[in-house]
Amino acid sequence: MNGIARCLTSILVITACRDEPDRARAEYSDTLAPIGTGTELLLTRERLALIDDWIRASIAREGTVPASLDEVRPPEADAAHYAPLERFLRDGWGRAIEYTPGTASYELRSVGADGIVGTADDVTRRQR
Repeated sequence: MNGIARCLTSILVITACRDEPDRARAEYSDTLAPIGTGTELLLTRERLALIDDWIRASIAREGTVPASLDEVRPPEADAAHYAPLERFLRDGWGRAIEYTPGTASYELRSVGADGIVGTADDVTRRQR
């Protein structure tokens, strides 16, 4: 009986430990890339380019730079592909993409892997 108890305990411990990475990923479940796989930077660049296209389309329609990302939307014909939209407004690390509008310019920024603004790993896209 003692051997069976040890065996069951071992199975429970192994199973519990195996689920740990899934719990960590669940924290960032609104991203498409698995965190820690090296795809975060690629995903971030793709999302910045996508949002940049949406902003340019908005400027062409409205004639002004959107005041916030809340005003930025994908083309209506493609909107269903980008639901929920909040997922696409985050970088590959699961953080919100920063948007700084100007009168005739704007900047999109991801703070990168370290999560600190103004460091070498920041990813930016600017329109001047």
